[in-house]
Amino acid sequence: MKKELAEEFNQEVDNYRKALVYYAQERDWETFQDKAGRMFDYIESIEFKELERRFFTVFNFILALLILAVILLFSVDFQVHQELLRLKTVFILSAIAVSSFELYFFIDYRLYAEIKTLSYRKRRDLFVKNIAQDFSSYAAQSEQKAA
Repeated sequence: MKKELAEEFNQEVDNYRKALVYYAQERDWETFQDKAGRMFDYIESIEFKELERRFFTVFNFILALLILAVILLFSVDFQVHQELLRLKTVFILSAIAVSSFELYFFIDYRLYAEIKTLSYRKRRDLFVKNIAQDFSSYAAQSEQKAA
């Protein structure tokens, strides 16, 4: 993640944290849960964008190498360059192996994204529940210190 985006992300999360502390101290749990849900949505969207960016950076690099290998295989005249004829099989097998890996990599990423999307509501509810418990104990401790 780029430095400016990381700073912006940290600032947004800090703003959410401050709002959550305020609503926990005010014991406004409905607004608290709403803000916690929005915080979860924000963090998930940033995480998914970053994962997607990293995935496609690697994916596109490997795909470019495959395209380059195919271009090289078709541009070489093996009748003229007999010494490269022995390497033709190695190039083809390597390209098939890398293509298989690339396909596996893509399918694995898509399955990961689909599973993560399917369990989104459950993870969101669990996050809101857990953070509400943490902040309610925090609010109770701050009340005891004030008393």
